[in-house]
Amino acid sequence: MKTRRQGNAIVLTIPAKFGIEENIDYVAVKGEDESITFIKKQSNLFKEAFENNQEIEVGEGFPEDSAGRELM
Repeated sequence: MKTRRQGNAIVLTIPAKFGIEENIDYVAVKGEDESITFIKKQSNLFKEAFENNQEIEVGEGFPEDSAGRELM
């Protein structure tokens, strides 16, 4: 793969053989050795629940009311 300039951006085309769908958001991280790693952004379940006026169900291992007992 080779970078190219497109306007004010440097573009790196991802070959189709990787099977990456379009319109997916990624976070780019540049390593100390000049490598670039792309990490798929995950949805924020707290933001989605808030926007949809939903409550988040806690899983097993969480007490019914943990207020005041965070440092067990």
